[in-house]
Amino acid sequence: LHLLPPQRRPLMTDYSAELARILPGQTHTIARHNLPNGQIVWVRQTGKTIPQWRYSLLGFVARHLRLGALQPVPNAGGSEAIATEAARLRALAAHDIRAPRLLAESAGGLMFTHIGEHTLLHHIENSPERLDYWQQGLAAIALVHRSGQYLSQAFARNIIVSDDGQIGFIDFEDDPGHYMPLERCQSRDYLCYLQSTAVWLQKHGLLDQAAAIWRQHAAGLPAALRTPIESAIRPIGWMRHLQAGFWGNHTLTLAALAALFGQAK
Repeated sequence: LHLLPPQRRPLMTDYSAELARILPGQTHTIARHNLPNGQIVWVRQTGKTIPQWRYSLLGFVARHLRLGALQPVPNAGGSEAIATEAARLRALAAHDIRAPRLLAESAGGLMFTHIGEHTLLHHIENSPERLDYWQQGLAAIALVHRSGQYLSQAFARNIIVSDDGQIGFIDFEDDPGHYMPLERCQSRDYLCYLQSTAVWLQKHGLLDQAAAIWRQHAAGLPAALRTPIESAIRPIGWMRHLQAGFWGNHTLTLAALAALFGQAK
């Protein structure tokens, strides 16, 4: 009679202990790590506190340009940014929104899961199906909003496409909900996304098609979201005529955004 050996239960990982072990040796604010169990995780440690006068100045500029939903959201840095990200990750998890799962938290940092290798921006820049990926980004943001939630920095570089094609979101060190109503937070999500992708769509000759897709998408949005978006774009509409490289990347990014909305009318 041959007895089968008893099956071993997988060892539970003490994520708090792993976080305490990793933090003293981490040299960057955020870094990727492989735990002894083979799991890939990310650790964000407490960074420098950011002087609030910088955000006061940015807010002053934004108000005078009437940028509305494009106004900067303060990120205090330090332990406050750590606490903000932890709270945002918990809130998104409670609504089943795909984002890193918080594994451990301490005064010195956070540990959270890895949700994918490539950003949506990577696919928009490099994939032949870049317009399909771009449209998936719009749909993913809309899904977040239907849950009554919002993102923080919904730039395409902060949107992750997993190996199975699911779209998730990262980077929650600031919380727009502390400074503006829900509708403006959500309109800001769209503006961040469109701002970060318009120049690439323009580069690949897809701005006309993207404008038609956005026009259809925007038609399904409530007026409370559409109005702040249109109000933020109106002051920069003239920039759509700027094309020359000497204007610099930041100016041309806004010019592409203005061109997208100009063609979407």
